[in-house]
Amino acid sequence: MVAKGIRGFVGRTGLGCLTAVTLRIALLGCLLVSATTVIGAWRHLWFRLSGVTVEALVVRQAEELVADWNEPGAARPPAGAAVQMAPARRLYRTIVEFKEDGQSYLIQAQTLSASHLYPLRSHVDVVYAPGRPASARLRPELPDFWLQAGYLLLGTILGAAAVYWWWKLLVRRGRINPLSDGRSNVSGG
Repeated sequence: MVAKGIRGFVGRTGLGCLTAVTLRIALLGCLLVSATTVIGAWRHLWFRLSGVTVEALVVRQAEELVADWNEPGAARPPAGAAVQMAPARRLYRTIVEFKEDGQSYLIQAQTLSASHLYPLRSHVDVVYAPGRPASARLRPELPDFWLQAGYLLLGTILGAAAVYWWWKLLVRRGRINPLSDGRSNVSGG
């Protein structure tokens, strides 16, 4: 009978500790996700709002050959063969040029496309951080403003909820009262 009672106490205590640790890990995970989301969204929004926008000229289309391993006609090598073959696709990457402070800068688009996204000699806006024109990016390739604002809002709400939940756990721990008559001291005080 005593062994059964001890075993029950140990089981409840172990389960309580596991629950407490799991809650704190979940809260820490929420805070981490919130912080990375807020920081990333804030950086994108700040770059878009405070960046210098200039007009650039499309000067060429860089051609790249990319192996397409998912193509249905891709040759499967026999077992043990050292060489694998796959059909190549021709993709294009836009290269633009702009001048800032008398110096010319070439910027390569991040997006690859099967067709030319921007015709030669067309104009495209580029954005760069003040004083850093070499790190410019094409404006159409920047993350959507409203999507980033939504991420910022959701990350802030998640972080605030996690901090509130953690605070409620700390406050509740101080108010736990095991006795039904309101006494907090088991010895009668």
